[in-house]
Amino acid sequence: MAQKTAREKAERASVLIRMLAGIYDLGIVMSLAFIAFIPVSLAEQQFGPVPEWMKQFLVTVLVFAYFSGFWVKGGVTTGMRPWHLQVAMIDNGDHPPLSMAVVRCFGLALTWLALAATLMFMSVRDVNNPLFFLSAIIPAISLACMMVTPQRQALHDLLAGTSIYRLKRKTSS
Repeated sequence: MAQKTAREKAERASVLIRMLAGIYDLGIVMSLAFIAFIPVSLAEQQFGPVPEWMKQFLVTVLVFAYFSGFWVKGGVTTGMRPWHLQVAMIDNGDHPPLSMAVVRCFGLALTWLALAATLMFMSVRDVNNPLFFLSAIIPAISLACMMVTPQRQALHDLLAGTSIYRLKRKTSS
């Protein structure tokens, strides 16, 4: 018997559940970055300052490895597991290939960075800055896409041809 794809045994994930999973994943990525910077701090004490671009590169690689690796391997990050979420390709229901996981990760990173910039502008009450509008429009478009697309696809899902599904819980009978 053929194995069912994520799409066949799931329902569309709600926006709230997706956001909760994203917050959970963000906490995990920040923890991993903290751990990854322990050797960097030790190296700085021993050999002097590490260039800023190297630190940013380390964080970028860490984020892309975390998300892309989990999506390609099983379609699920650690933050998605408690809510039974899974990323799947729209066309066939399989886990995304590496190329689409990277595209999805770029889109997600862009949205998160824009959201962070928006919150920063709001916290310093600089909402008249033209960059505020540019940073606020990206997460707004992504959220609007989730609300109006039939598969509840965010902007990064539209770019990668993926969607997030909530797997149905197994019932005992």
